[in-house]
Amino acid sequence: MRMALIGGTGLDELAWFAARKVNVVSSRFGSAEVIEGKIGGQPLFFLPRHGPSHSTPPGAINYRAQIAALRTLQVDAVIGVCATGSLTPDLPPGSFAVLADFIDMTRRRADTFFDQGPVVHTDFSQPYCPRVSDALRSGCKQAQARYESNGIYVGVEGPRYETPAEVRMYAATGAHVVGMTNVPEAILAKEAGLCYGAIAVVTNLATGLAAEHLRHDDVRASMVKSAEKLQEILSVALMQMPADRTCGCAVNSSLVI
Repeated sequence: MRMALIGGTGLDELAWFAARKVNVVSSRFGSAEVIEGKIGGQPLFFLPRHGPSHSTPPGAINYRAQIAALRTLQVDAVIGVCATGSLTPDLPPGSFAVLADFIDMTRRRADTFFDQGPVVHTDFSQPYCPRVSDALRSGCKQAQARYESNGIYVGVEGPRYETPAEVRMYAATGAHVVGMTNVPEAILAKEAGLCYGAIAVVTNLATGLAAEHLRHDDVRASMVKSAEKLQEILSVALMQMPADRTCGCAVNSSLVI
C-alpha cells in the first residue's frame, strides 16, 4: 500500500520526510510537486496543497494536477489534512473531525476528470474511504483527541471567510465544519480510484459563533498549536492503513490520467 498525505506547510517537516526527495510530476492537467519520504521502510509521499511556498489560494489550486500526480506515483491511499472553522460549539479550536460526508458550495473549480467524455456519473453514497476513515478514528482515540467521528464538511470557495448568515445556513444543515480545500480534492480522489480519507483540524469557531473577529493570523497560530496532536493521530493512522483494497474505492482505478 503506497500512501500519501495532502496538507499545508509544516507537515513536510515531520521526521518521515527528513531525507526528502522532491518529485515534480506532470500530467495533461499540469504539474505538481510531491515530496517523498519513508515510514516503516515504505514510501510515504507528501503533497503541499498550496504549493511549496504556500502561495496558492484555495480557489486557484490545481486539484486535478495534484490528484493526477499521486496516481502517476502509484499511490493507493491518501489522507487529506484540512484546516476548518467549526459550525458548532461542541467542536472548539484544537479539536478534530474525521470526515464522512460533504456539502459542495464551491463555484469556480475544475471538479472532475470526466469533462471530455464519455459521461461518467460516480457514486458518492460513501464519499470517503471507510477503511482510511477507521484508521483516522483509531488515531484520534489513541491520541485522546477531542473529535467528531462522522464529520460533515461544507466546502466553500474562499478565500474570504464566511458571513454570519452563511454560517447559520450551513449549521442548519447539520454540518460540523466549514473549509476551503477538501472539495474538490475528495471528489477527484474518488474519481481516480484512490482510498481517500480526511481529517479536519478545527482552528476557529466560524463567524458569529465567537465574540471576537476572525483573523487569519489567529487561524494559523491555532493550526500550529494542533500540530503535535495531529502528528500523533497521523502516526497511528498511517500504521493502521489496510494492506489490501477490499473497500471498493478502486472502481475507477483504470482512469487514464
